[in-house]
Amino acid sequence: MKRVVKTVIKYLLLGISLGCTSFVIMCLSFYLGGADAFLEPIFRDFARHSLGAMLVGIASGGTAVIYQFPRPSGFAKILIHLCVGMGVFYPTALYLGWFPFYPDRILFTVAQFLCFCGIFIGIWFCFFMFNRRDARRINERLKELETEYLRET
Repeated sequence: MKRVVKTVIKYLLLGISLGCTSFVIMCLSFYLGGADAFLEPIFRDFARHSLGAMLVGIASGGTAVIYQFPRPSGFAKILIHLCVGMGVFYPTALYLGWFPFYPDRILFTVAQFLCFCGIFIGIWFCFFMFNRRDARRINERLKELETEYLRET
């Protein structure tokens, strides 16, 4: 039980750090790109936007803790991660005005949501490939150690 609590806290803190880092990188990008008009509302209400970034980070990065448990199935884990991440990101982004929202233009809103889902899946896929590569390296090293151990005995 203690291990589970530690793992959950680790992922929550990782989510917060990912949210804050993404927020800072985004703000720096707009600043260096000369988009001061976009940054003005963010700086005017910096605390609320920072908390929003942390909340989105927890929902997107923190829920990755689900991959540490044997249940549910792999597809269900991916679905939970996507639904929680997007279920928090989209309303938070709408509330904070991170992108334009036109309630009378349903097709635009659906396309926007699907675009964000695509971005989320793309980021998820990058993390998946990185972790898969790490797992392969670890497994190769374990096989090498096993071979060395069997030669010595």
